[in-house]
Amino acid sequence: MLAAEFSEMCYQYEGFHVWEIENIDAFFKGNEVLTKIFFDYYSIPYEEFKERRSEIQDTDYQMMTKLLGKVDDKYFFIFTLHDENHMELVKMQRMKVMDFGINIEEIRNDRVYVMIMDKVAK
Repeated sequence: MLAAEFSEMCYQYEGFHVWEIENIDAFFKGNEVLTKIFFDYYSIPYEEFKERRSEIQDTDYQMMTKLLGKVDDKYFFIFTLHDENHMELVKMQRMKVMDFGINIEEIRNDRVYVMIMDKVAK
């Protein structure tokens, strides 16, 4: 599931981990459940993804966002260098609201990043 308004809701999450994704292949290799979700969502077997890529109008980033939104047991906050989500995390780091385990300001401009977390049990 996707987390929204992270800076206001970060206290509701725990177990933070930042996933640096080099490309769409690395995304699918990151967890095999993503290939199953891909098939359910796009009705294309992952094995045919490269040859049928033109059938999918979504960009790689849009595809990652949609597929992560279908994962039930984790929460995700997706960002790239200087996008709105990244700037929110930079602000939180500067204000020392959170420590992400990496310097969130020094991420690469050719990668997609995903903050992976769990919802705090009540």
